[in-house]
Amino acid sequence: MLALGLGPGLELPARGADEFPEYQLKAGFLYNFAKYVEWPDDAFEKKEDPIVIGVIGKDPFGDHLEKTLKDRRAQDRKFTIVRFATLDELKRCHLLFIPKSEKKPGEILKKIEDWPTLTVGETEGFAAKGGAVNILIEKDRPRLEINPEAAEKAKLTIQARLLKLATLVKTEK
Repeated sequence: MLALGLGPGLELPARGADEFPEYQLKAGFLYNFAKYVEWPDDAFEKKEDPIVIGVIGKDPFGDHLEKTLKDRRAQDRKFTIVRFATLDELKRCHLLFIPKSEKKPGEILKKIEDWPTLTVGETEGFAAKGGAVNILIEKDRPRLEINPEAAEKAKLTIQARLLKLATLVKTEK
């Protein structure tokens, strides 16, 4: 199993994905990504600004994101969750979850290519198509793919501790 022990502060017990609803598990991953990714200083207007997590399209999380992030902080920042129904509504955020219900993730990635946004998907090939992180569930176990090139293009630094837990992929040319 993917080691859920990303370090002190991880809130999910080290159990199989089958013991947690899928999106409760994925909400926990988003929380931890916020702890192990560094954004450029200009990604925040003020030191106290929250980390904004966006979800585009049909939100699969229900209340799991709110429950997971309630009263939590990462990098000394609170969280704000924003949901965008369509690509036209999409605004800058620090972390954007693109669910499998989105049929054209390439259009979303294109729109935000100049933003300092960690893009997180859940479909086969997402990271290879330019997404930064992909959370896949295989045989009831989570598997991460990280595209360091996509993160670097977004001016993000992913700590080595997180990179070690993932399969590293490159953007397909």
